[in-house]
Amino acid sequence: MKTRRPFSLRAITNSRRTALLLLLSFLFVNNTRSQSTVPFTLYNNSSFTDANVYVAVVGIINDNHVWLDTKTGTVRLMSVSDNTVAGPVIGGNQGPGNNGRYANCFAKLSEIPNKTINIPGIAGCRILISFNSQLYLYFFGASGAPSGYAAPNLANPTDPNQGIRYEMIELTNAANGLWANTTRVDSYQYPMGLEVWGNNNFYKKVGELKTHAQILSQWQSQAPAAFAGCYDATNGIIKFPSKTSAFQSGGAQANYFGAYIDAIWSKYTSGNLIFNAGDAGTWSGRVSGNVFTFTRTSDGAVGVISNKPTNTEVMEGSGVMASGGQWDKVVQAQVCAAINRHAIDLTLATGATQDFSTESKYYVTSPYNWYCKFWHQPDISLNSLTYSFCYDDVFEKSSTINAPSPARATITVGGYAGLTTSGVATVYKDCNYGGSAVGLNTGTYTLSQLNALGILNDDISSIKVNSGYKVTLYQNDNFGGTAIVKTSDDACLVDDSFNDLTSSLKVESNSSSFSTVIQAEDYTYMAGIQTEATTDAGGGLNVGYIEAGDWMSYNVTIPVAGTYRVIYRVASPNTGTTLRLEKDAGATQLGSVTIPNTGGWQNWTNVAHNVTLPAGTYAIGIATATGGFNINYLTITDNLSARMATQSMQQQLTVAENSALTISPNPVSNLLYLKGSEKVQTLTIFDLNGKEVKKVTKPGNTINIQSLNTGVYLIKLTRTDNSIKTVKIVKQ
Repeated sequence: MKTRRPFSLRAITNSRRTALLLLLSFLFVNNTRSQSTVPFTLYNNSSFTDANVYVAVVGIINDNHVWLDTKTGTVRLMSVSDNTVAGPVIGGNQGPGNNGRYANCFAKLSEIPNKTINIPGIAGCRILISFNSQLYLYFFGASGAPSGYAAPNLANPTDPNQGIRYEMIELTNAANGLWANTTRVDSYQYPMGLEVWGNNNFYKKVGELKTHAQILSQWQSQAPAAFAGCYDATNGIIKFPSKTSAFQSGGAQANYFGAYIDAIWSKYTSGNLIFNAGDAGTWSGRVSGNVFTFTRTSDGAVGVISNKPTNTEVMEGSGVMASGGQWDKVVQAQVCAAINRHAIDLTLATGATQDFSTESKYYVTSPYNWYCKFWHQPDISLNSLTYSFCYDDVFEKSSTINAPSPARATITVGGYAGLTTSGVATVYKDCNYGGSAVGLNTGTYTLSQLNALGILNDDISSIKVNSGYKVTLYQNDNFGGTAIVKTSDDACLVDDSFNDLTSSLKVESNSSSFSTVIQAEDYTYMAGIQTEATTDAGGGLNVGYIEAGDWMSYNVTIPVAGTYRVIYRVASPNTGTTLRLEKDAGATQLGSVTIPNTGGWQNWTNVAHNVTLPAGTYAIGIATATGGFNINYLTITDNLSARMATQSMQQQLTVAENSALTISPNPVSNLLYLKGSEKVQTLTIFDLNGKEVKKVTKPGNTINIQSLNTGVYLIKLTRTDNSIKTVKIVKQ
């Protein structure tokens, strides 16, 4: 399955358009009735709230471009009339409609019932997931010329989607089953996971195993010089090599594969390249006038590469590596994959049969596509499966899942870091956590919904609940008459009579307080500022170069109206600088704080104030009349005891640091490692509300924090000489 196939633009006369659309509306209904739908449930394991995760579904049904209303499940034909959302105008770019309007096709994850989308029979489908803002797609129409939609184009500096982080799941739900995959073919922007269940005990799982911060850190520490420029520090993403200036025409790596390609075309001018293509048979080919012609030994089928490919054509599987008929594309895919993996062994004599399926030979001999090697590392991608380039499905190294009879699927936004189950709770049919298991995300589940997931009321014999969540089981279908509540890990239900009565359940957060951390670089819009690497605990980026009149805007979701504590992590070598918090584009002033002289641009401290905030999802802004400071992140909490925690921690931060005493990794999933532990008397962990959540005396070298909820914590290390060191960590 090759990804990134562009939507076709079909020519059709206006006189036929209305009649055709009416006919296709009828065909949509009949097709979706005959083709079984597959429920896709989205589980949010990211650092973004459900209200800051946006979802859209686009695809093709009966040769027409459609989108799904994820709030209602309705299939709709793409239409220019859908372009009602005002988007950003960058460099005067008003978009294809010349009015700055884009498709109103996204919904917040918090607005999607049970976070589940029923995917009908559909081809060329993409489930688009963006963060802090919807993407700005433009719909041309369902059919005719032009049709389809204008997707994000990050190579265009005036594209309205610049700076918006997004990911996607690509899929086709057809008569021969469900085909779905995650993708890194164009870029990596955020970890993702995908699981599919089907009849006859089918199950397959793909996706990333590490947090976003861990992946970016590993890339920076491992990337060779040729690929270092793939990392976009400003946006916190990793681009496919050919999408960067270094690998494009005139760039330092524009001819990265050139010598290898030349050597292949030269060697097989005087002898044959013979390779085993697995199910596609054995092929033998020779170059003549730059045309590489292959013949299949079993039946004489012919496949051609019409010219020696360029560096870009090899990396992207484009041009001469994606043209011609069926057998042309078979040999093009095989040779393209072999070059990216450096699987064509030029030390072998011509005429020797080569086996391109030997994985141990991939990415060993230079040159090879190091970007692809990175994503296939087993500590990054589950079972080393990922779509790192368009022909990664050659010999089944991609993240493609093909379920002949699919039943359901789960998308894990944020990947699997820190998760032991496919959801925050797992229901088992055996009391010893054995037998069939079904992962549940937060939400309510009626008896019919549980049955659809393969759970009958008398099946529930044991449940595991992730820390910070609880499961409530009910004896009727409208969630009334609580039967039992379990709030901790390893909760086991063994009451048979109770199991017989259970007909609905609810999975929800077990936390009553509200706290959210917003990284300063995750702004939606800004004016005047820049980002830079920070030396503050946790690393990453901070916002700097802030001058008078500069500002940043952030989307927030506040659960209830009330007074909140806003804590800013700031640094400044200046005196008398201030920032103010605003909403309604500056029309509503929420309050201001003065930033002290911390002694340098990377000497960090906390400042805070109380503000009154309304409930809902809206934009807030940080602005300044003075400038002259840096900001790393801000925390909004409804617990005013955070004032005491802020003051206490600020006092502790002034204590002299001991560079020999360190904590790693950061961010962390389960285990912290303490270097210099022999000098530590006590280790105390506080949440950002100032509440002590863990304390260890004589902690040793390893501290288990698996039970802590995802979030930001402060660790106070009290040394044996009574001095104190404080470190911020991020629990993933």
